[in-house]
Amino acid sequence: MTPEEKSALVQFMGTMYGESKKNDDMLVGQSTNLKPKANQIKNQVEQVLRVPVQRSTGTPPQPVAAQAPSNIVTPEQAAAELAQAQQEQAIVPEPTQTTVEQLNDPNQMEFDLSEPSKVDKIIELLEKQNKLLVEIRDSSIKSKYNAKRAKNKKPQ
Repeated sequence: MTPEEKSALVQFMGTMYGESKKNDDMLVGQSTNLKPKANQIKNQVEQVLRVPVQRSTGTPPQPVAAQAPSNIVTPEQAAAELAQAQQEQAIVPEPTQTTVEQLNDPNQMEFDLSEPSKVDKIIELLEKQNKLLVEIRDSSIKSKYNAKRAKNKKPQ
């Protein structure tokens, strides 16, 4: 394992350990059924730290903390990258007929949304049928209620 690989792995595992520790503290807590996992991850990080590092030929290894962040961009670099990107856009040719033909693949399925599909029509019919059934049920409940009420009434 090279020093760069080891530092990347340790950084990733450290992040995972931190998240796991936070989850253990919030979720697991004093639960009798759940077991914390952060200690297992911590042990794995310690094992990775014990793994010997292969030294590359001719160059001494640099400590991880001594590496400077490489994502700092100066205004001059940004202007140069912007000019290069604009030049690349100017060089890009216009789409040709072949790319348009590729977009209209005959094997590609197309949807016609101007008219309802058969499934939409079936769903509408089922909804109408369901409403009719509800009306029939409600009217039969009312008629049963009225029949019971008329039966229980005593003629005077």
